[in-house]
Amino acid sequence: MERQNMQVKKQTVNFWKWAFIILVATLFLVSGTVISKVITPSEAQVKMEQTKLPTNDYTKIDVSMDKKQLQATINYYLRQSQKKQKIKYRFILNDSAILMGTTKVLGKNISFSLYTIPKLDKNGNIVLQAKSVAVGSLNAPASFILGYIKNNYDLSKGVTINTKKATLTLNLNQFTKKQGIVLKGKQLDVPNNKFLFEVNIPLDSIK
Repeated sequence: MERQNMQVKKQTVNFWKWAFIILVATLFLVSGTVISKVITPSEAQVKMEQTKLPTNDYTKIDVSMDKKQLQATINYYLRQSQKKQKIKYRFILNDSAILMGTTKVLGKNISFSLYTIPKLDKNGNIVLQAKSVAVGSLNAPASFILGYIKNNYDLSKGVTINTKKATLTLNLNQFTKKQGIVLKGKQLDVPNNKFLFEVNIPLDSIK
C-alpha cells in the first residue's frame, strides 16, 4: 500500500514538472516571437528604407527683393567668399550697381570703385557690365583694374572676371553650393526696384 502511494506521488510530481517545463518553453517561444516582430521592420518600412528621392528633386520658391535686400544678400555671400582673400570688396546698389573694394598696387592700399550695369546671363547669374572704374581719385579703363585683380588675386569661384568683355559675374550657385541650393535670377529691374529670384531647394533623401 505504501509503495503504491509513493508511485502515485511520483507520477504527480513528474506531471507538474513536465507541465512547468512546457509552460516555460511556451512563454519563451511567445516572447521570442514578440521580440522578433518588434525588431523586424514591416514590408512598408523596408520599402521606405530602400526608397531614396532623386538628387535632382527640388522644391521651387520665387523670392522678390528690393535694392536693400538684394544688396545685403550679395554682400553676405561676398563676405563668406572673401574670408581667406587679401582683396576686399562690397556691392552697392542704388541708381546703378557699384562694386567697391581695396587692393594693393605697388605695396600700397588703393581703393577702387567699379561702376556697372547689372544684367542676367542665361544661367540666371548676375553679370556686372563695367562702365567705368575710379582708382583712388583717378579714372582708369575698366579692363585695367579688372585685369589687375584677376592676375594678382585668387578669386573665389563665386566671382568670374572677363577682361575682354569688361564684365564681372557673380555666380549665384557657387555662393549657395554648400547648402545644395540652386539660385537663379529671373528679373533685375533697377529703375523700378524690382528683383526676382528662383530658389530651388533640394528635398532631403530618406536614408
